[in-house]
Amino acid sequence: MNTFLLTWNPDRWNWKNLDATIARVKRTRFCPDQWTCRTSKILPGDRVFLLRQGHEPRGIMAAGEASSARLPGAHYSSPRKKSTYVRLRWDSLFAEPILPRARLSRNDLAGMHWNIMCSGVEIPPRIAARLEQIWYECLSAEGFSPVKLPDEIVAPGQFLEGAVRRVTVNAYERDPQARRACIQHHGTNCHGCVFSFAAHYGDIGNGFIHVHHLRPLASVGVRYTVDPIADLRPVCPNCHAMIHQQDPALSIKELKSRLQRLRKTR
Repeated sequence: MNTFLLTWNPDRWNWKNLDATIARVKRTRFCPDQWTCRTSKILPGDRVFLLRQGHEPRGIMAAGEASSARLPGAHYSSPRKKSTYVRLRWDSLFAEPILPRARLSRNDLAGMHWNIMCSGVEIPPRIAARLEQIWYECLSAEGFSPVKLPDEIVAPGQFLEGAVRRVTVNAYERDPQARRACIQHHGTNCHGCVFSFAAHYGDIGNGFIHVHHLRPLASVGVRYTVDPIADLRPVCPNCHAMIHQQDPALSIKELKSRLQRLRKTR
């Protein structure tokens, strides 16, 4: 899953159904939509954030996930013009930014050019991971109720006001190259419970697995380079969630010991 930055400038386009879209997100937990997007890299399941540009207030006001690759279509300003867009669904949306533009300029988000003029700029994995943490904090400050599951997809629960809750994994677990190298070496069976999605679900389960980072984030320095074979392990979503059920997280060895003890008592 990669992360992309979309933009909206109210000086150029009037989002007439914004209030209705916000209401639907609260009521149904998400809202399908489509947005102008120039990049051909975006794929279904990729994370998207919406940055409000133009006049103040500026900043990030929404987040969601792509549900299509880039598609051809009419330009938002005129049906006679051609453009490209991506289908998506918002899982959090606000009338004004809850993450101010000034906050994006701090050092922990350095390395990303935030003054973009077009939608679809990819956010580097390390910055995207930090952005997710800050977004999590902003949602909490707005009265939403985040959960602890380190899932790689949108969680099925609800915020206090009805929006879908999203919890993110760290940058190393999200890096597609590190993930690919980990799976090539360790396989796709869960290292906690040995579950195989391919064996259980057939073709649709081929290649599906979560990837867990073994080293605590507090011990990882800024210059740290992940070793996908030594530092990452494939785990199923259930084991991944249970590993992170406590802080500090369980080791895979501890999780396997718990599973073995439970099997002996049944």
